Amino acid sequence: MNHIKTSAPGSTMLLGEYAVLHEGWALVCAVDQRVSVELIPRADDQIEIISSLGTHKTTVKQLELVPPFQFVIAVLKKFQKQLKNGCTLNIQSEFSEKIGLASSAAVTVATLYAMMKWLKFSDAPMQLIRDARSIIQQVQGNGSGADVAACVLGGAVAYHKQPLAAEKLSCPFIFNLIYSGHKTPTSIAVNQVETYFASYPVLYKQLLRAIDACAQQGIAALKSKNQEALGQVMTIQQGLMQALGVNTPILQGIVDELISMPTILGAKISGSGFGDSIISLGTLNEDYISRFAPQGAKQIPMKIATEGVRYEKI
Repeated sequence: MNHIKTSAPGSTMLLGEYAVLHEGWALVCAVDQRVSVELIPRADDQIEIISSLGTHKTTVKQLELVPPFQFVIAVLKKFQKQLKNGCTLNIQSEFSEKIGLASSAAVTVATLYAMMKWLKFSDAPMQLIRDARSIIQQVQGNGSGADVAACVLGGAVAYHKQPLAAEKLSCPFIFNLIYSGHKTPTSIAVNQVETYFASYPVLYKQLLRAIDACAQQGIAALKSKNQEALGQVMTIQQGLMQALGVNTPILQGIVDELISMPTILGAKISGSGFGDSIISLGTLNEDYISRFAPQGAKQIPMKIATEGVRYEKI
């Protein structure tokens, strides 16, 4: 087989953070910025990974998880026994891995899809979600798989971890992402929250139930195209993120400024908190972000990606 090129969108969480790691629902959106993987089969046993993050060379038999390519290599290891020859992987991204658009999920899904095409494995969407989620959990030790589901399916996705459920929803609304200027890795954020609530398990469970209720209400609002209700639920969950302790003065300042605007219907932290991004629903004033520029905040162009992972023509 000749060159194979695939791509997958980034994603951002709309509702359900932390609850989705346990027994709750989440609403997650694919964003129209993509990671592409071009796979070039080789005649030898060499593996070469090339991206803006650097280059890594190894062999089929010597695959070891090495940052920053641990997710890509973990995909290769999944197929190690089936690999009779090596390959070159050229990876390109339309967004920085530093701004929290689930770049790890996107590159995992795009690489996995390319390998499945090359080796003629089944690439059914739900199996792709299961496999990619398993790979990410293997590498980083946790992860709900919600971002993976958005990367695979595109659009807005109503997601439940166990039993696995992922439903693609149409999303005609306008969202905005404001990057706060720094990002805390999700695994570190989750560990901090669970350590903080170790002495208060009942309170933690109640907060997670409330966040789950927000996600379910938001999913219902999106299905009924009730934009006002969706915005209200987003702002309600922001209060719960504050209760979890993942808010910061910079994040809250951005939220407060956003929800003071008549054109914004709701705003909240998107993701695990302690930095990263704020997502808001509605039309954003053009001069808004200049007020936060000195703190390193910036607006991230965001449109909902209607397509998930796909095969690209070369």
